[in-house]
Amino acid sequence: MRFARDGAVAAALAVVLAAVLTLPVTAAAQGVGAPLADFTLRDQHGELVTRDDLLGRRWLLNVWASWCPPCRAELPLLERVAGDLADDGVGLLLLNAGERVSVASGFLEAEGLDLRTLVDPDARERGLEGTEDVLRRLRARGLPTTFFVDADGVVAQAFVGELTPSALADLLETAFGVQWSP
Repeated sequence: MRFARDGAVAAALAVVLAAVLTLPVTAAAQGVGAPLADFTLRDQHGELVTRDDLLGRRWLLNVWASWCPPCRAELPLLERVAGDLADDGVGLLLLNAGERVSVASGFLEAEGLDLRTLVDPDARERGLEGTEDVLRRLRARGLPTTFFVDADGVVAQAFVGELTPSALADLLETAFGVQWSP
């Protein structure tokens, strides 16, 4: 009888654990409502970019990697929306997750994507943090992750996973009050 009861308890715990593990990441876990974490990184062209450079404009900050299939799949969509919304004061900045500039920029160039991405610093350059440190402070929980940052530098919305056109349209409306039609 004890084994049957223990088995039932274990089965119930397994169901609860499975349910918890499949819950979406909470907004608080992604820093929604909080200021975007400070960072100082270089883009693929060697230009220094800080969090303060983003102030005064709304931004999509997309965390990606060239080895990530959902990341690669959504990049053309992000490039399209950035072009469509440039006049509406919405910018796009990519944050590569741990790849060197040659890998990240090589991938973007090979795919014909004209997107600005922040990358890990050259090993010879002292004093700059790595993208992994920034990702921890951003609380990025997976790839891809897109942060919707308002003009005051506050994370208005976050989305983990590959964006579809309809999901992106809904998130732009919710986060920025911007109408975009896929």
